Amino acid sequence: MFQTRTIRQGQRVAVWDDRGHLELVDGPRRLWLWGRTVEDVTRYAAGNHQYLVVRYNDGRVEHMRGPAAVWRSPVEHENISLAEMIELDANEALVVYRQEVKGVHRRVVKGPELFMPEANEWLHHFSWHGSDRVDTGKKRPGALRFTKLRVIPDQMYYDVEQVRTADDALLTVQVMIFFELVDIDRMLDQTHDPIVDFINSLSADVIDFVAAHTFEKFKEKTELLNDMSTYPQLLQRAHRIGYEINKVVYRGYLASDALQAMHDNAIEARTHLKLEDETQRQAQELEDMKMERELRRAAARRQSEEEATLHQVRLAQLDHEEKLRQRRASEEQRIEHKRLLHQVSLEHQQAMNREQAAFLGSIRDMQVDLTRYLVAQYQHPDRLIRVDGQNHAQLHLHE
Repeated sequence: MFQTRTIRQGQRVAVWDDRGHLELVDGPRRLWLWGRTVEDVTRYAAGNHQYLVVRYNDGRVEHMRGPAAVWRSPVEHENISLAEMIELDANEALVVYRQEVKGVHRRVVKGPELFMPEANEWLHHFSWHGSDRVDTGKKRPGALRFTKLRVIPDQMYYDVEQVRTADDALLTVQVMIFFELVDIDRMLDQTHDPIVDFINSLSADVIDFVAAHTFEKFKEKTELLNDMSTYPQLLQRAHRIGYEINKVVYRGYLASDALQAMHDNAIEARTHLKLEDETQRQAQELEDMKMERELRRAAARRQSEEEATLHQVRLAQLDHEEKLRQRRASEEQRIEHKRLLHQVSLEHQQAMNREQAAFLGSIRDMQVDLTRYLVAQYQHPDRLIRVDGQNHAQLHLHE
């Protein structure tokens, strides 16, 4: 009996004959199956963010960047799988190893990038110390596992425990480190876990600092734990492994319960004394302020009184000057008036004298004896002055 098989459009099948030969058939097509076996062929497709991993039967492996599609051949292909490309942001990087004839070559791929490793490439997997889930100040091995390196400034918390002061006080010093990866190749060559290097060098610097001071001196100089010069070993080690330490921030310290209780009591006593001192100081400052303001008010009153007195004196002086000015003006006006009257009288007398002189001149021209005329006119004098000249004295008469 003859059997048939319909291959639809977009499909592919593998047809085996009775001698084991393979034929790949694409649809649309209708096959007569006479001593032949049909096997469906799977199609693998990768999108823009994917790639295909094609493994051949001869051991070769090929990566095909999407978009791409491959029909799995029963003869050529061992396996075909779909993988996602690695998305890298601008602040991320990958460490990629490539197998070459002369050996293994390492390169760093920095973002932004949509990265597909080649068949002969593999990624570096990092395993570093990371923060404990319960206590961020503690670090445990292998807590950080990743392939993408962060190449932007980062920070971490760490508590340096069991640190003894010069007087045997046991403390835990809490700090925060700000760091930045600046040389990836140096980091890969010099360390397998930079967090461990930070922890060890930081602990050494903190132990050296705390051991050099008593507990009281330590509390007085805690601000030095924010100074980068306090961490020479940390800076040196970070530079050696390709990192840069931007800042170290002191977050505080923890002590044992007994020491902390003693410290709390001392703080309470100091605070009480400080409050009393502050109260007394404020009372004294209040008294000083009252006295100072009273003195200011008294000085202001004196100044106001002086200004009022000076104002009154000034007003009296102005009034006196005004009266003198008015008096001088009145006197000058009276003198001017008298002068004008005198001038008018003099001009009038001069006019009369001229008129009389003209009259007498006209009479004289008429052949009239002026002496007789004048004597006849003034027969009765206003005054009679008798001069006795027996003593031969000089006589002066003033009108």
